[in-house]
Amino acid sequence: MNKILKLSAIALLASSTSLMAQSKSFEGVSLGVSLSVIGAELSGTHNNTSGGTTNNNTSTTSGSLGKIAEIAAIDLSYAFATGSNGLIAVGASYIPGSAKFGTGTFTDTNGGTGSDDNTGSATGKIKDPYTIYIAPTYAVSKDSALYAKLSYAHADVDITKTGTTTITSKSSKMEGWGYAIGSKTFLNNNTYIGVEASYTDYDSLSATLSNGQTVSADPKIVQATVTIGYKF
Repeated sequence: MNKILKLSAIALLASSTSLMAQSKSFEGVSLGVSLSVIGAELSGTHNNTSGGTTNNNTSTTSGSLGKIAEIAAIDLSYAFATGSNGLIAVGASYIPGSAKFGTGTFTDTNGGTGSDDNTGSATGKIKDPYTIYIAPTYAVSKDSALYAKLSYAHADVDITKTGTTTITSKSSKMEGWGYAIGSKTFLNNNTYIGVEASYTDYDSLSATLSNGQTVSADPKIVQATVTIGYKF
C-alpha cells in the first residue's frame, strides 16, 4: 500500500513539474524582428462653414484615403509565469522611420467659385510609431502558446495638402488602443516564430485650413504580423 502511495505521489509530482515547465519555457526576455502587412484607412469629413465671394452656406464632404504596405518592426518583451500554463507578457514594439499611409483627392462641390473653394489632394505620413502592450498568454504545450493582447499605440503624424488653401493648424500625433490575438511557437530551445492579427483604432485627427474650414479624420489600422525572435 505504501509503495502504491509513493508511486502515486511521484507521478503527481512529475506531472506538476511537466505542467509548470510548459509556462516556464516561455518565461523571460524575448527580442524579435517582425514583418507586417498593414491596411491603413483615414476616413474623415471636410466642413465648409465659411462664405466666399459667391458661396455663403454650410456643407460637409466625407471621404477616405487608404494604404496597404509592408513594414518591419522590433519587438522586446518580458513574460512571467502565473501558473502551470498561464503567463503575462509585457512589452513594446517600435517601427523606425516614416511611411506614407495614403493620398486622397477631393473637390469642394458647393457650386460656387469664391475664395472658399477647396480642391486639391491630401497626403498622410506617420513617423516612429510604437506600441506598449500587455498580453495574457496560455501555454498549450512547452513549445506552443496562444495569447490576447491589449496595446497603447502612438505615432507622430504629418498631413500635407495641395490646392487652393493651406493648413494653418493640425494634429501632430496619433494615439489609440489596439487589440490582437496570436500564437508563439518555439523552433528550438530559444528561437521562436510568432503570428498575429491586430486592429488599432486611433483618436480623431483635425486640421484647420487657411479659409477657416475644418477637416477631421478617424485613422484605423488592420495588421497581420509574422515575427522571428530569440528568448534569452
